[in-house]
Amino acid sequence: MSYPLIINTFPYIWKYRIDECVSHLAGRGYRRIEVMLTEPHCWPPSIDASIRRDIGQRVRAKEIDIFSINLGGFDNNFASPAKEMRNYAAAIMASVIDLAAEWGARGIIMSPGLGRPLLPPPAAMLEGNLRASLDHLLPLADRAGVELWLENIPYSFLPKAEGLAALIESIGHRRLGACYDVPNAVFARENPDDGLRRLHDHLRLVHFSDTGLDVWRHDRIGKGIVNFAGALAVMKEIAYAGPLALEIIDPDGDAAIDDSVAAVSALGVESARALIEMH
Repeated sequence: MSYPLIINTFPYIWKYRIDECVSHLAGRGYRRIEVMLTEPHCWPPSIDASIRRDIGQRVRAKEIDIFSINLGGFDNNFASPAKEMRNYAAAIMASVIDLAAEWGARGIIMSPGLGRPLLPPPAAMLEGNLRASLDHLLPLADRAGVELWLENIPYSFLPKAEGLAALIESIGHRRLGACYDVPNAVFARENPDDGLRRLHDHLRLVHFSDTGLDVWRHDRIGKGIVNFAGALAVMKEIAYAGPLALEIIDPDGDAAIDDSVAAVSALGVESARALIEMH
């Protein structure tokens, strides 16, 4: 099995600005990167123009590869009942699309949106709001040559593969796909094997990290209960040919990433560390 490995910048969001983080990871041999968006690490409306320009130049020079940008769902809600909040989220996403195009990212990972734990809005309302947001955003993404990838997130209103796949299929836009996060599936009590199979036609990226069932985590591989060997076997079964992103959240990001790369190698992903290098 050979999957190009991508490193998510999540462990460094409170430690480095994005330019510092990119240099740090590249210096350690990790040059395929997924950028986690949050202030002050990297936030499109406030990123310094010189930093933005420098990273774009490094991408074009093939020093680094910004494969994906992860907007997440903390500071936005595309399914909010409040139109003003949806408009704010859409404006942020428009700025992310511009950044992704400038940095050559293939896709932007996004949450479907949030309900609320107590008396949530009807599912049909949330889905209708998300569809309206996507109706506005997908033409922007199409013009920029960037894709939008919905992620299975336990706290979103579509936490499992079936809901994501049904929505993607009903919209039927070439720029809309899925990022499947294996530990998110485990924590949401979904069998990742079933989720990977259900999303195989729409799968653009797979996220690995580890978690248990009591507390939702993104630990280094080997610290939780995730069956990575099983997930890799299904990825091979469905002929998934995309990359594999390590989205590890750990105060010691360097050690956690190194340990996780070694663990993936031991599971049979060929030349895992070498695959981080640009060819």
